[in-house]
Amino acid sequence: MSLTFLTDVERSQPLPARFLDLGDSDCTSSACVPSGSGFSLDRTLGLGAPQIHGLLVDDDNLLGFGIYPGDRLIVDRSATPVVDQYLVVRPQGAHEYSLRLLAPDPRGGLLLKAARPSIPSLVLDDPGSIEIWGVVLWVVSYVGRKQP
Repeated sequence: MSLTFLTDVERSQPLPARFLDLGDSDCTSSACVPSGSGFSLDRTLGLGAPQIHGLLVDDDNLLGFGIYPGDRLIVDRSATPVVDQYLVVRPQGAHEYSLRLLAPDPRGGLLLKAARPSIPSLVLDDPGSIEIWGVVLWVVSYVGRKQP
């Protein structure tokens, strides 16, 4: 599996005026004018906070989790992991990070499950054997059509 750590968390910029044209020349009410004080993607995702990082999903190894190539993962390095959260981890001795689902082990304890059933789960019995880099808070997917 391949994840790319994004070096800079991109900031939302104000929309250019050409995108603010609502296409209705008869619209003169204040309801037709964007207020600029509503929804903020940066604020919602926590972008800009030092513990929040973005990662890019590079391949299709996470399809079993419903995560697609090109998706961005918003990861909190300070969050405490809980069951049923996705974690960015690196087993001791491994060179790459991977994404795993924290799940209860039927025999007691915790497992880190991979998106593909063919990849064995990692038993989380010794926290020192696996680096937990962060907890995935958001998956940002692009669902629009690419412009030519």
